[in-house]
Amino acid sequence: MDIKTLLDNLHDEVSCSVCMCTFTDPKQLPCLHSFCLHCLNGIQRTSGVHGKITCPECRRQFQISGSGNPSELPTNFRINSLLDVLAIKECSTANVKCGNCNKRSAQTLYCFQCCSFWCEECGLAHNIIRTNKEHRTLALKDFQDQDIEAVLKRPAFCQEKRHENKELELFCKDCKVAICNTCAVTLHEGHGKMLSEEATDARKTQINSMTQSLIEKAQEKQKELEQLNQKSTDFKLQVADFKSQVQTNVDQVIAIIEARKRDVLDSVDNQAKKSLEYLSQKKDEVENKVKLIESAIKQTQALVKRSFSAEILGFSETFDTILQEQGIQGNRDTECIPRFSFTKSEKLINVLNSEGIGNVKIVFSEAKAQQFEAKGKESSKVVGGDKGTHVRDSPLETQVQTGRFRSVLSFGQKGKSVGMLNRPWGVAVNDRDEIAVTDFCNHRVSVFSCVGIHLRSFGRSGYNNGEFKCPTAIAFDSVGNIVVADGGHRVQVFDRNGNFLSKFGEYGSGDNQLRYPQGLSINGNGDIIVADRDNKLIKVFSSSRSYLRKFGGAGSLVTPIHCIQHGQYFIVSDVGDHSIKMFDLEGKFISKFGKQGNKDGEFNKPLYLSVNKEGLLMVCDSQNQRVQVFELSGKFVTKFGSEGSGRGQFKKPFSTAILSDGRIVVCDWKNDRIQVFEHT
Repeated sequence: MDIKTLLDNLHDEVSCSVCMCTFTDPKQLPCLHSFCLHCLNGIQRTSGVHGKITCPECRRQFQISGSGNPSELPTNFRINSLLDVLAIKECSTANVKCGNCNKRSAQTLYCFQCCSFWCEECGLAHNIIRTNKEHRTLALKDFQDQDIEAVLKRPAFCQEKRHENKELELFCKDCKVAICNTCAVTLHEGHGKMLSEEATDARKTQINSMTQSLIEKAQEKQKELEQLNQKSTDFKLQVADFKSQVQTNVDQVIAIIEARKRDVLDSVDNQAKKSLEYLSQKKDEVENKVKLIESAIKQTQALVKRSFSAEILGFSETFDTILQEQGIQGNRDTECIPRFSFTKSEKLINVLNSEGIGNVKIVFSEAKAQQFEAKGKESSKVVGGDKGTHVRDSPLETQVQTGRFRSVLSFGQKGKSVGMLNRPWGVAVNDRDEIAVTDFCNHRVSVFSCVGIHLRSFGRSGYNNGEFKCPTAIAFDSVGNIVVADGGHRVQVFDRNGNFLSKFGEYGSGDNQLRYPQGLSINGNGDIIVADRDNKLIKVFSSSRSYLRKFGGAGSLVTPIHCIQHGQYFIVSDVGDHSIKMFDLEGKFISKFGKQGNKDGEFNKPLYLSVNKEGLLMVCDSQNQRVQVFELSGKFVTKFGSEGSGRGQFKKPFSTAILSDGRIVVCDWKNDRIQVFEHT
């Protein structure tokens, strides 16, 4: 790695993956992963197993030689060199501690022979000593790239007591460790020895041979992976073809049934039409008869009213004739009106129940074909997390979860070009559903559409206004301005297009000062809530960037990463305590939930938070490679994600944001991509 690339990625190189802070006393495990000594002490203390340690990265367990204490592990001198380089690089913004008097000063020297920092006063005393006359010292502000390379090439020193300033110049063949000259005549007397450089050259040759073997194995595995990918693709196509066949068969059955249904209904409609026409005709006839009867009644009543008795008697036969003509005794013929009844086809139902819509045969290449019935009438639903009933004779176990989250979009790839990402850290969404991402190692902010199309980027490496040093948190305010925190111990504000507007914060512990702010959010009042990581505080600033209040501190928060306000509560992710903590609006601690672990509701480095459309809390459980979902009371609801690079998998999910349609945007840090999930 060239010096420029190293400097650009320096924060990534010197950050402990356990505490997410800059390394302190870095120790290296046999698997070559390095962690802070205090982190390893905490891991061993939590495990309760003395003399052994489990690597938080690869989960391998190792025996610690000697006293069994992690302090016996070898120091990672390369990281110590990088920490010195970091101090040199940031000397303009953060004072450097003197290796002699511990006083912090911006006017500091570095001695290439002592491999330590000296303030001006101690530097004068250092140079006066005769044995230091040949030592080379240089002011930090005068460092060039070649000087930084010299710092990185500093020798390794012995870890034995009272040998700390002795270089490891020899290699003990019997003990297979690097030793100093003093160790050679004391602890390793009589052992076979050789120069460290010669041992290193021999070891390099051996490593190169082993590496070549590993490369060949990796190539074989790559071919195997390609074959598996091809088989996976072929299998998916086969499944799709199978489903198509089933759907075609079902469509044919449905079409036949629909045709039979139309035949039955058409027959009924035809008969019903004839019967209704007959009834209409009979109704007309009856209506006509009623009119004639009413007319005869009127005529008869008129005759009776105006005629004498003899006339009435004389017309008696006439009256009978009128009554007979009107057919008072008329026929009421409705016997030809049918009644419909439907007799279902028991045979068809029995066939569907017994035969289903067809049979599915599952054939494994090395096993006997197994068969199970897929019946159209059956439907299985399993409540979240519980194992469902096996499909009869199926070799596959069924497990369905309710309320699942499905990855529907993934975009981004590692690189420096526009639109590419290099360790995306924070994510935020504005009122246009634009997705803004802090590109940690590219020192910029990139903005994408909700379908992953790159829209614009702004920022570059530096400490000037509008420049970034490893930007982390990001949020949109109510008018669409973009608020960003970065490694320069400050918060900057930009308009929608990335034009610099203002900033606040500087290195320190005062109310208006910050030490590595890594999380920020904006509440309904427009206040900016900042997680001031190394000060162990949550600080609240107004929309006009003025300090309002703070809460937390040592004893309350260990390593606060992110804080959001929801209703009357502040919710804080405490990565150092592996928990989520709740405070009221006055900053008074209320409760917490979670502990270190990998079970549901447990955490391993919880990072950024968000609340989705349903009012559920989303927590990025980074080291467990998942996002956990909780009620605001802390009750576990569900989770999604697993370790890997496939769709729906993560390598350290860092942050989330919610689109207007409820979909969830996740920063997949080590996969250098953004994933979008929907709730199914």
